[in-house]
Amino acid sequence: MSHRQRLLTTFLILCLIAIFGLGIQGSSVESANLISATPLSQTALQLRFDRTLNPGAAEDLSNYRIEPKIEVEWATLHSRGTIVHLSISPLKIDKNYTLSVHGIVVPKKEVTIALPEIMDITFGEGQRVTFSGWVRDTSLIVDPQKKLRNYNAGAEEFLLCTPIGGVFFLAFDIMEAFEEIGITQETSILNASISLHAESVGNDIPQQIIIRRVLLPWHEGAQKSQPAQENELTYNSAMHQNFPWNKPPAQAMLGGVNGEEPSDYNGSEDVAYRIDGLTEIGAAEGRYLWHGSSITEAVRFWFAYPDYSYGYLFALRDGTAPVRFSSKEHPNDTHRPVLTIQYNTRVGNNE
Repeated sequence: MSHRQRLLTTFLILCLIAIFGLGIQGSSVESANLISATPLSQTALQLRFDRTLNPGAAEDLSNYRIEPKIEVEWATLHSRGTIVHLSISPLKIDKNYTLSVHGIVVPKKEVTIALPEIMDITFGEGQRVTFSGWVRDTSLIVDPQKKLRNYNAGAEEFLLCTPIGGVFFLAFDIMEAFEEIGITQETSILNASISLHAESVGNDIPQQIIIRRVLLPWHEGAQKSQPAQENELTYNSAMHQNFPWNKPPAQAMLGGVNGEEPSDYNGSEDVAYRIDGLTEIGAAEGRYLWHGSSITEAVRFWFAYPDYSYGYLFALRDGTAPVRFSSKEHPNDTHRPVLTIQYNTRVGNNE
């Protein structure tokens, strides 16, 4: 065989391999598994899959069917890539429906869904919460010699309270998520609680952590215990160099200003005078909860006035040792801060 014939033969073989390979690839279907299908309201359904989906398939309405007849009006693939939000015509409370998913999963998957009148959803960072991407947190790092008062820990994996003035801030933005599922009235919120994972406690004595509502805007920053940049939260200011606290490090000075009215957010106070919650931290490596009517009232207020959703300041109450919690940057997403809200799933005047 001549050199030219060998080249031609090689070329033909490579072409056949390429064509055959494309044929196999084109005929294969990468199937995901449906992990859960959860109605979040009468007009919203959240689907979770075990792998990242192709946006074209995930948002193709023909891949979903709900019987008895419920219209699927649109499908949105969330940024996490494994969650699809379906906007649907209203479900009836406590009625069983059959959801069929095909195209994305092979073979077709059918599951029974039913919407309870009251349910819980969670806000935080990571795959394990209902909604993520709307969390801010940071610690104000304070040194005994006051050398680190303008340091910011917005990108650290921890949140820290110390007896010498170190505090941390935590805020969840919830309005966009509730609008997405069609819940628009703050009265739909029934209960709210905040859960944090304690990493360490400085001694064997239980430490009390209080929370007060923040009344001024603040910027988280992106520092890892480094000098703060312009507009980042510090001991001296809510937005470094431009917006000083009335009394560092963000303290309540007068009674009667609790953040319950928009007029409370007028710059006269840094945080509310009222303590909304107190939790005693004992052993580390466990979750602790802040809950009660005051926290529920705060979440309702932030729902109604999202422009004032500045969250909470966490601080030691007569503490004797530092307490360290996991932040939203912690690599283990089961350790990150979580806001849990119990709410009524009815939308508008639907039955």
